[in-house]
Formats: sequence, structure tokens, C-alpha cells
Amino acid sequence: MKNLSNAVRAASVVLSLAFLLGSFQVGLAGQSPKQLAVKVQNAIGRYYAEPFNVTIRDDGIVHIQGQVNTLYDKLRIFDIVSKVRGVKDIEDALIVNTPTLPNDMIEANVRDQLMLVSSILEPNRIKVRVDNGIVFLSGKVSFQRERIAAETATSWQKGVKGIVDNITVMSPKKARSDQNLTAVLHDVMRDQFPLEKKVAFSVNKGVVTVTGNCSTLWAKRMIAKEFSRVTGIRKVINRLKVVPIIE
Repeated sequence: MKNLSNAVRAASVVLSLAFLLGSFQVGLAGQSPKQLAVKVQNAIGRYYAEPFNVTIRDDGIVHIQGQVNTLYDKLRIFDIVSKVRGVKDIEDALIVNTPTLPNDMIEANVRDQLMLVSSILEPNRIKVRVDNGIVFLSGKVSFQRERIAAETATSWQKGVKGIVDNITVMSPKKARSDQNLTAVLHDVMRDQFPLEKKVAFSVNKGVVTVTGNCSTLWAKRMIAKEFSRVTGIRKVINRLKVVPIIE
């Protein structure tokens, strides 16, 4: 009888441990596949009204199907879903419903857009090649934000079905060197102030001294402002003189 009691007690302990272990596993999972699918749908629905088919595979991977208008939307939805608690991986089957355009047209549109993005200080350093709607970006930029901005600007363009980003980013030390900062500021002047031909500047340990003449007070203030926005520039000494152009 005593042995039977011990056996029952041992069985109870085993069952209790199994129950606790099972509860712990449920706690880790936190939600059923159906609940997770609803969370993902709701997260996407905050930004997109289009219907998307969301399923959760047995291994916990989220599978998304549907159509979007631009590659930007496809990348954004991936980002939205990746922030949902419980998502371990994403199988993105979204189709980019964009018109098929000639490679040279897409390339021209991308190049034009890169020139318009103010956070890309050196658009001419970025090389663009297009093959059947796939855009290949390469070259070297000073800062990571330029690389990210280039990807985003490219993803907005019609005809772009994918991006292969081979852009490299300089080391922080090299990016902040006086030599590189001088090159960056020359690009700023060329792209944003092409008419101000009489402006000169020098860089010494991150301190910029701007001299020469500019055509308006606005140009004097904006040149200093844009220079100060460049990462690595510690101070701008503005010695520009306003000399209006005589027409």
C-alpha cells in the first residue's frame, strides 16, 4: 500500500511538472497563429487599406501575399510587420504592381531623384545601373544616412522592381577628415548654390571658414546653414560679403 502511495505521489509530481512545462511553453508562444495573424493584419491596416492575405506557417513564419504600387510599399510593409511582437521571420510574397519601363528611363528618374534629396550630400558619388527593373546602386558615400536615403528615393520610382545596394560607407574617421569634408562642401555648393561662383572656403579640424562674395543675404545665411548640417563640421565662420550681381 505504501509503495502504491509513493507511486501515486511520483505520478502527481510528473504530471505537475508536465503541466508547468506546458504552461511555460504557452507563455513563450504567447499567442496562437490566428491571434498573430490578426495582429499583423491590424498593423498593416493602420497604413494600408488594400487587402493582404496573411497566414502563419507551422514554424511561426509570417507569409504575406498581395499587391502594392511601389517597391517602397513592399519594403515598408516588411518593416511594419517586423515590429509586431511574436513575428520571428517573414516570407514576403508581395508583388510590386509597377509599370514596365525602359532601363534608361528608370536610371534617369533615379538619378534625378537622388539629386533632389537634401540628405544625400554627394549624389554624384552614387552610381546607378538598371537591368529589367532591378536597380543596382554602387559607389562610396560619407555617411550611412546617405545610403539609406538613396535606397528610399530609388524605391519610390515607377518601374523599380528591386534594389541591389552595393554602396559603401566611409569609416567615421575618414568621413570626418578635412579632405573629405572639403569635397562634401564642394558638392553642396555645386548642387545647391550653383550661381554663387565667388564663394571660397577652407576646412581646418572641422572648422569651416567661408570667404568671398555672395549675391544675397539669403545666400550668405543658407550657405552657412547647409555647411553646418554636414556631419563632422564643428563650426562655421561666415565671412561672406553680400555683393549683389549687377544686371
